[in-house]
Amino acid sequence: MSARRQGDRRASAPPPRRGLLSGMSAPSMDSMPKMRTAFTRGLAGTWSSPLIVGSLLVWLFIEWLVVVALGYPGPFALLAHVSAPTPLSTFTDLSLSTGVLGVRRGLLFVFGTAAVHALWFSVLVGLAIETIESGTASRWGAVRGLRAFPVVFSLHVIGVAVVFAAQIVAAIGGTGLALIIQMAALVVATWVFASAPVIAVTEHRRLMDCLRRSIRAARMPGSGNLTFAAIYVVPIFATFLSPGLPGVLLDVNPPYAAWIYVVLMNLLHVAIVAAFALRYLAVAGEVPDAPVRAVPSRERASGRVGKR
Repeated sequence: MSARRQGDRRASAPPPRRGLLSGMSAPSMDSMPKMRTAFTRGLAGTWSSPLIVGSLLVWLFIEWLVVVALGYPGPFALLAHVSAPTPLSTFTDLSLSTGVLGVRRGLLFVFGTAAVHALWFSVLVGLAIETIESGTASRWGAVRGLRAFPVVFSLHVIGVAVVFAAQIVAAIGGTGLALIIQMAALVVATWVFASAPVIAVTEHRRLMDCLRRSIRAARMPGSGNLTFAAIYVVPIFATFLSPGLPGVLLDVNPPYAAWIYVVLMNLLHVAIVAAFALRYLAVAGEVPDAPVRAVPSRERASGRVGKR
């Protein structure tokens, strides 16, 4: 076999497959902002925007009025995660739908609640990206964010599946592993899909392309994306289990402390969304493209025969 033919075979061979956690020991990427830097810039950009903060306050107030009018008894504290990426916000979707319609009908209505929250999250993503790119947020950023709605809604649907699957596996594993399994599922889902809404807004890609590219971006060696997702998700998951937080009781008239807690938590989620956007946009040009499927030799041979 000639050297040229061997070189062509090596060039056409697909890249070696990497494991899910491959590259975790790689040195940090120079182009990826550090977690502290990304969070600080995300917080400063979103919290200093009157449009983002004002829109958040108005949304929370209107949503609480609507769900109370529909018969939701609480707890109010779960509204603290309305602005969180999925699957963290999935707990709010499930709580609102089952609280209003009961468990049987609420589980079917959860996708309606998810669609409403996906609309809100898409607007937030657009505003957060605009603060990263231009330093300020405007109505155009909100309109631009609507491009991400199909992707965000799909992630809400996936979030429901992740939560139920984690609960089933946790039940099989026993009480000792239940919390660890559920927490690990939330961390992994947040890790692999955090960039998908940002990709939908900035790169005009279709749904499956956004999801695949988000996974490739999450797995980039040296990015620290898994660590960042864990640092974010684990403390938030702990708030689901804490009985002493304001607004955890069934009450349609939450105290001021509960409102302060819910608003601050949503502002934290918005800052994290901006941090995720900043980290992805900094390395968007380095994210590897999808590997090209190698054509079997028989298909290449038959193609050449057909041409002859």
